[in-house]
Amino acid sequence: MDSQPSVDRQPDDNSPAARLGRKLREARKAAGFTSHQALATAMNCDRSTITKVESGRLAPSEKVLRLWCDLCHVDHELYEGLARLARSAEASPIPPWFEDFAGAQRLAHTIRTWHPTIVPGSFQIPNYSRPLYEVMGLDDDRIEELVAARIDLQQIFTRAKQPTTLLAVIDEAVLRRRVGSEEVMHRQLTHIAELGQRKNIGVQVVPASHGCNAGHGGALTIASLPDAPDVLLTEAAVRDVTTDDPSELLQAHSIFDRVRLDALSRTQSLEFITELADQIWRSGL
Repeated sequence: MDSQPSVDRQPDDNSPAARLGRKLREARKAAGFTSHQALATAMNCDRSTITKVESGRLAPSEKVLRLWCDLCHVDHELYEGLARLARSAEASPIPPWFEDFAGAQRLAHTIRTWHPTIVPGSFQIPNYSRPLYEVMGLDDDRIEELVAARIDLQQIFTRAKQPTTLLAVIDEAVLRRRVGSEEVMHRQLTHIAELGQRKNIGVQVVPASHGCNAGHGGALTIASLPDAPDVLLTEAAVRDVTTDDPSELLQAHSIFDRVRLDALSRTQSLEFITELADQIWRSGL
């Protein structure tokens, strides 16, 4: 068997590749392959392939994963979801801490997102995204790379076949906080309202008059996959955190559901967004 191309980097312990590596290591040992070389010999591959897969530095190809599972007498389908996430992360041009979640979004059937401070990335237009990256001190080339990656990822919601379902809840403060020019804000809010007309996209707004809610501790996004555990992204000032820990996901789902209870209906929300766009931001046109 041909050895796989090396991706020589330090893995995030919670990345899909790292989680998959730990599961495959357990399967190898349970099957009686006491060393990397023992399994490598049985698979007719280089020992380094086994080492890198188990350490999370390499996402196994479909061929390698199937043979590994066959030899270790485990169900291939139990691992394929994580494997696909890991492969997607390796090819992503976006920051390392977001790689595995971007891969999860591409495979997800439903995305749930709550944002109390900025427009969710799934809705951001380029001229809204750029100022956010600029204040982070990134250079122009890096900013354009990240904007392009974000726009590319958004296509999962508008593709012709099986578009991903997007359920978004946004705090009213997000719609009133200027990012870029007034013209940019008008276009951004109009864009949200237009996307919200799509059958697979639900947008709801939590009015400021409702006071604080369960989600004001921070933004969160949940990706639900067809053949793997849900994946949670919580956003922070320095580094976002991605996890599939069941207890954290249970809490995230609970927060999201409680925030939605405080939100306007879909129809009311789209009307509210359109009114704010015209009342607050039209002066910049």
